[in-house]
Amino acid sequence: MSERAPSPAGDDLLVEQHDGVLTLTINRADASNAIPYTVRDALIAEFERAHADLAVRVVVLTGAGERHFCTGADLRVRPPAPSRPEGAPDFVTGQAVEMMRTGFQRLMVAIQDCQKPVIAALNGTAAGGGAMLALAADLVVAADTARFVDVFASRGLVPDGGFAYLLPHIVGMHRAAEIVMLGDTISADEARDLGIVNRVVPAGELAATTAELAARLATRPTKVLGWAKHLLHRSEEHTSELQSHLNLVCR
Repeated sequence: MSERAPSPAGDDLLVEQHDGVLTLTINRADASNAIPYTVRDALIAEFERAHADLAVRVVVLTGAGERHFCTGADLRVRPPAPSRPEGAPDFVTGQAVEMMRTGFQRLMVAIQDCQKPVIAALNGTAAGGGAMLALAADLVVAADTARFVDVFASRGLVPDGGFAYLLPHIVGMHRAAEIVMLGDTISADEARDLGIVNRVVPAGELAATTAELAARLATRPTKVLGWAKHLLHRSEEHTSELQSHLNLVCR
C-alpha cells in the first residue's frame, strides 16, 4: 500500500491510497484516538479531496491500536485564540454554536457530502464524537471487541454535531432516547442488531474484511454510488415523484 504525502496533522493522521481506496487512520492510540482540531481539519480536507478526486473510489476511516476507534474531540489541544479588542468578554453569545458549526459538525457534513462510499472500521470504542463519525459513515464494520458509547448526557452535554439527528433515523426514536438518556455502553453485536453496524467480525479479521469490502465497492460505478448516497441522505425531503426524476437526471 503506497503512502501519500504527509498530512498537515503530521503523524496524528495516517493517509494511504491504493487501488482507489483512501485509508485514513487516526493515529493517536496513546490519547484514545481523540482528535484535536488539527486532525479534525485534516480529515475535513481529506474528505473534500476524496469527493473531487476521480482516483478515489472508496474512503476507509479507522483508528490505530486495538482499544479505541475514536473518543471524540481532544479539547486539551486548543486552536489559536482569535484577537479581541480591548475590553471584549472572553466568551460571547453564540460562540459555542459557532465553534460546533465550524468544527465537528463540519466534519460530519464533509463525510456525508463526500460522494464516495465511506466505511468506518471500528477497531475499538467509538465514544462521543467517535460515535458520531460511525453514524455519519455509509457502512460500518466493527471488531467484536468494539463498543459504541454516547457520553454526552453523562458529561452534562446535549448531543450535538448531527448525533441527535442521525441516531433516531438509524435506530428509531425510542431506542435513540434510551441510548442518549441512559448512556449505556452498547456492544458490537448490539450495535449490529440496532442497525448502527453492518458487520461484526473477530478483531483479527477487521482489516481483511474491511479491505475486501472496500475492494468490492471500488469496482462498482462510483458516480452511481455517489448519487445513490445523495438520494438516501435526502430521502425524507423528496417525494417519490421527485426521486424518480432525480434518478433519471443521474443517468
